Amino acid sequence: MVTTGLDRADEAPKPVRLAYALSMAGIAVELVGWVLGSFVIAPTGWGDLRADRGPSEALGQLAVSGGVLVALNALWLLCAYKMRAGRRWARVVLAAAGALCALWLVNNMTMSGFDVSLAGERTHEVLAIAAAMLLYLPAANAHFTSHRAQPSC
Repeated sequence: MVTTGLDRADEAPKPVRLAYALSMAGIAVELVGWVLGSFVIAPTGWGDLRADRGPSEALGQLAVSGGVLVALNALWLLCAYKMRAGRRWARVVLAAAGALCALWLVNNMTMSGFDVSLAGERTHEVLAIAAAMLLYLPAANAHFTSHRAQPSC
């Protein structure tokens, strides 16, 4: 019987499903945070850039920033989807991203201390770290080793 990636994803153990949900939440938090920081919460990135560089350069800078953010989150989404389907390479990529987020978080905390008012800005990193840690629990290990013989695509 041929199984698809979606079929295997439905069989994923709880830690893998939770890591997938945390990854989806992290993507949503990152995108919503960018929109709020750029256009809604004062001082907005749009307002600062417009005052500093003019409207046309500000719009270009925000377009580049938004494009890079969408591209990186699309890659994160792809890795999360493949991880849920049992692909070991995706688990390694997400674990490495979680480790980089941990380093980023520690660096930020050593530079500015632990400021509770900035906790919302660090939510994405915390979610990525938690997802990466879940991927190496014993139940998750079994999920990735059981798909070892499956061709990766």
